[in-house]
Amino acid sequence: MSKPNGSVTHARFQDTNRLALTCIESVLAHWLPGGKVQKREYVVKNPARDDQNAGSFSVNLDTGQWYDFASGDKGGDLVALVAYLERCPAQADALHLLEGFLGTAPIEPSRPHKKPKAAPPDPWQPVTPIPADALSGIPKRHLKHGDPWKRWEYRNAQGELLMVIDRFNLPLQPGEEKPRKVFAPLTLWRHTGTGDTKWQRKGLPAPRPLLNVDQLAKQPSAPVVVCEGEKSADAAGVLLPDYIATCWPNGTNSVSKADFTPLKGRDVLLWPDNDEGGVVCMQRLAGELQTLGAKTVRLVALDCFSQAPVWHDNTPGFAEGGEWQEKDDAADLLARDWTPAHLSALATEGTLFKEPPAPPASPAPATKPAPAKRDARKKAQQTPGFTVKDTGLYAVPEDGEPRRVCERLDIIAQTRDERGQNWGLLVEFCDPDGITKRWNIPAEALISEGAKDAISPLLSMGLKLDAKRPARNTKNDLISYLQGYAGSARARLVDRMGWHGDAYLLPMGAIGETVEALEFTNHGAELPSIEEAGTLEEWQTHIGALCPGNDRLALSVCVAFAGPLLHLLGLESGGFHLYGESSGGKTTHLQAAVSVYGSPKLVRSWRSTDNALESIASAHSDGLLALDEIGMCSPRIIGETVYMLGNGAGKARANDRGNGKPVRRWRLLFLSTGEKTLEQHMDEANQMHRAGMDIRMLGVPADAGAGMGLFQELHGFDNAADLSDSLKASVNKYYGTPLVKFLEALTTPDNMRTIIKAFPKTLQAFEKETLPKDASGQAHRAAARFALVALAGEYATEWGATGWPAYTAWNAAKACFSAWLTERGGAGSQEEAKVLDALCHLIETHGEARFSRLNVDYQHDTHAPRTVNKLGYRRTETLGSGAECRTITTYYIGSASWTKEVWSRAGLPSARQANKVLKAHDVLQLDHEGKTSIKVPGIKGGSPRYYVFTDEALYRAQNAANDDAATKAA
Repeated sequence: MSKPNGSVTHARFQDTNRLALTCIESVLAHWLPGGKVQKREYVVKNPARDDQNAGSFSVNLDTGQWYDFASGDKGGDLVALVAYLERCPAQADALHLLEGFLGTAPIEPSRPHKKPKAAPPDPWQPVTPIPADALSGIPKRHLKHGDPWKRWEYRNAQGELLMVIDRFNLPLQPGEEKPRKVFAPLTLWRHTGTGDTKWQRKGLPAPRPLLNVDQLAKQPSAPVVVCEGEKSADAAGVLLPDYIATCWPNGTNSVSKADFTPLKGRDVLLWPDNDEGGVVCMQRLAGELQTLGAKTVRLVALDCFSQAPVWHDNTPGFAEGGEWQEKDDAADLLARDWTPAHLSALATEGTLFKEPPAPPASPAPATKPAPAKRDARKKAQQTPGFTVKDTGLYAVPEDGEPRRVCERLDIIAQTRDERGQNWGLLVEFCDPDGITKRWNIPAEALISEGAKDAISPLLSMGLKLDAKRPARNTKNDLISYLQGYAGSARARLVDRMGWHGDAYLLPMGAIGETVEALEFTNHGAELPSIEEAGTLEEWQTHIGALCPGNDRLALSVCVAFAGPLLHLLGLESGGFHLYGESSGGKTTHLQAAVSVYGSPKLVRSWRSTDNALESIASAHSDGLLALDEIGMCSPRIIGETVYMLGNGAGKARANDRGNGKPVRRWRLLFLSTGEKTLEQHMDEANQMHRAGMDIRMLGVPADAGAGMGLFQELHGFDNAADLSDSLKASVNKYYGTPLVKFLEALTTPDNMRTIIKAFPKTLQAFEKETLPKDASGQAHRAAARFALVALAGEYATEWGATGWPAYTAWNAAKACFSAWLTERGGAGSQEEAKVLDALCHLIETHGEARFSRLNVDYQHDTHAPRTVNKLGYRRTETLGSGAECRTITTYYIGSASWTKEVWSRAGLPSARQANKVLKAHDVLQLDHEGKTSIKVPGIKGGSPRYYVFTDEALYRAQNAANDDAATKAA
């Protein structure tokens, strides 16, 4: 290789590196083709070694620094990178090559430079088994850690040595709570060219052997206990002497690289460490061993070790108060006086072992929405001085070696709420089970003492800090990483699901057009379990197909589709209540309704505090809230709760400083079930029931009148019970897909405009077919909600979400509305009927006992018995004669008694409302000014004004109202 012309100075190196950085993409494409850029890092396979996957080797595009996290090779600039790749004996040779590529110096190479297409294979290969003559040279000590605490030998079935693993217990370092342990494998390697051998501190390539394979070969019928580590395996062998104890190298992270074929056909017991990662690892291994062909596979039931081992007259026993901490294993039991006899006693009791969980059934592939419809989440961006890789988060100092901080932790975006306040950072990572977690870290948490409020939730959710470094140091690096983020990505924090602009937010993302990413942040409420299972076709076959002909079932499903329409149409929240004594499937109808959104977990209970229900309602905004069994809610608060749900807002509350907290708001439809109506439930506690409550929650009788409970059509099943059982089974398998299909169509601008234009015409047609012209305002409000449900169901059918024939939803809504009208007593005002009925009931019940009798001169009848608890007066007259003779009783009730006693009872309208109704029906006698209370000069003493009416006028008005209601219902 020729040398560069001229003197090689430090300034020349700097100039070349500086120039190379200006065209670093070209330099890397020449020497390291095929890489990709990830957050200002160029990631590529390392051609200098046998690198199978990109990810460990990277070059910083801003500084030229490069590092191989697998081998530890590193360099500070591009000259050093060229020297490494070209295996240059001197940096000057690399300078010469780089200058030639850049065209900044004449190059006279002795041979033309040619980039090798592939790196040569590693000449060093493992030697297995290790020859007996090489064992004398095996290192006894570690160059850095000294003598091992213990050494374990891994052998093959013939007893020949394959590798050893040493454990070193390191001294306690400042900032550490307990000393660290280090495991170092030791293997023999041979150079394929020279034949030289050397011992190296690295493991064997996969598949790696198990511990004690030689013992397994000697005892082919002995049961096997598998542990996570060598020390635990040694202890398990002592505690279970009838078992051969084994493990695989390097713990849970390397279980996939181990060779478990020696366990085929054997009885296997899996003993995990007492932590979530170990349990999950062993459960997965159980399934793999069953597939491999193990005779039996069982798990150790770790809960039984929470007892304390004791002895009673040489008989092993157990007492409360045992020590069994997280991450404990068999070795910890041995150190706490557990013996083989104690484990034998547990096995005899049947508490030592348990069966592994059945592998989850593979769900049928669900129909997912088009990716373009979902909101694209911002990719994680790098904080200066840090790099994020699949292997973790690393702090990268300018002049030092990268330091691993924790598992991979991506900062997705800076966040703030809809008012531009409550800024924070949205981060994402995977917990030890591989489950993706998201957490919004409030900015104020980063300035708390030690940033505890920011770090603690991350650790609680499963983020693992690097265990090889002091916790204080990794925590400080993590804080710097979070505080130093300066990316441009933004996300908007929202406190409810549903509509935000023209997009509908679901837990898996937004459907429709959204200006920026939306992130749901609840106020302690559980996120709705809106999810998908099965395909849309399967939902339509097993659930949707059972709805036509069953009006209550079709209505329930349509209510689920109607929730998202409230916002578009500007309608108020409200609900439906299926009630009836029978247990003929009311809860199953709820589950069918929520299957549009997700699994039966979405069904909530009425048994909640109003504060909790506010939070739940807010989380279900613009959707469906299913509440089961109204009898679980206290009658004292049920009325207020129905008002709260229907009004769409929670209580106004103050914080500890007296300032007002934000009021939770929502817009939704709720579907309820129970054995009794709302009025019946409230009457049990003597609570006031108002017609407005019934309008906010429309009661539909569960009995469809076909002799099959809620059902009318069996769809081939033998009876209603079989149909209900099939429905129950299906809602646990197929759910969530209809909502996505419906929303994908609804969120298109044309369809939103179509819905808005269609509703007034739909309502007009529905009222024309179901209501008389003089129907009350309450009946019109109820009709509007049933019409909304019909509209939602018909468009869900048109857009392919239900699979129903046309007019299925329309006919179901009409039938259920008719049932509501019949139970209500017609389309008139409910307050009118209540007033007239209440006053008739009063005089029929207390007409003799609580009204003092007056004679024709309005004087007290001295011959009448004394009136106790007097409510007023009554005066009886006989008019006409013969066949025309009739008796009329006039009642006089004082103003105070009328207001405070007659109309103050729970469930009745107020005195003002009653006066209005009675005046309209010509029941009350009026004075010359038209007032409903009059002066009665003949009555001495008592009230100055009375409410006066006759039984004849009252019954005439009641009969007329009943006749009118019957006519309207017909």
